Amino acid sequence: MTNKAQHDSISGLLSGDVRYKGNRIKDGSRYSKKPPEVMVKISGHCYTSGHTLSHFDYISRNSKLELEDETGQVYQDKTSIHQLANDWHGDEYRQQKRNTRHNTHIVLSMPEGTEPKAVKKGVRELAKKTFAGNHQYVFALHTDTDSPHVHLTVKNLGFDGKRLHVKKGLPQIWRKGFAYEMEKQGIAAEATPSLKRLEFLKTIRNKKLQQDYDRD
Repeated sequence: MTNKAQHDSISGLLSGDVRYKGNRIKDGSRYSKKPPEVMVKISGHCYTSGHTLSHFDYISRNSKLELEDETGQVYQDKTSIHQLANDWHGDEYRQQKRNTRHNTHIVLSMPEGTEPKAVKKGVRELAKKTFAGNHQYVFALHTDTDSPHVHLTVKNLGFDGKRLHVKKGLPQIWRKGFAYEMEKQGIAAEATPSLKRLEFLKTIRNKKLQQDYDRD
C-alpha cells in the first residue's frame, strides 16, 4: 500500500465533527449531536530486523518526526532510531521461529479539527496503561492528513517472555480506552462497537436465552 493510499484509508474511516464536552447540548435524555468515533486500526506487523528498521524510518518520516518510547525518551536522529530498531532484535529475536510477528503496528486517529497534541497525549496515556508494564513500544504523531493520527508500534515479546496476541475484541477495548483518554482532555469521543460486533453479541445472547428456555 502506498503512503497516499494509507493516508486516504485513514481519513475514510473517520466521520463526525470534533466536539467538546462543554459544547454538548442535551435535548431531553439525548444529546443533539452524536460525538465523533475514535479510530483504532491494526495496520500490520514486522517479521524481520530490516522490516522494523524500514518501519521506524516510515513513521519517523526518515527522522523528521519524533519517536517516543515507553520510558518517555525521544528519538529524532537516524543513528539513534536505527540503533533502537536493532536493539529490538536482540538474542531473543534470533531464537524465534521464522515468520514470527515481531511487532504490531497500530494506528489511532481522531477527525479533522482535533488538536494534534491532544491526540498524541491520549495515545501516550493509553499506551502507558496498556503496554508499559510489559512491552517496549514507540509512537509518532502524523499531521500530514486531515485527520491527526498516531502510529504506535509495540514489540510483541514482553519482558516476562510472553507474547502479545491481538485477540478478537481487543481493539475495541483499546478504542474505549482511547476515547476515555480524549474525554479526560475535554474532547468528546465515543467508541461504539461495530455492527458486526453488536450482531455477534446479540447472537450469543439469543443462544443463551434459548438454552435457558430449553432447560425450563
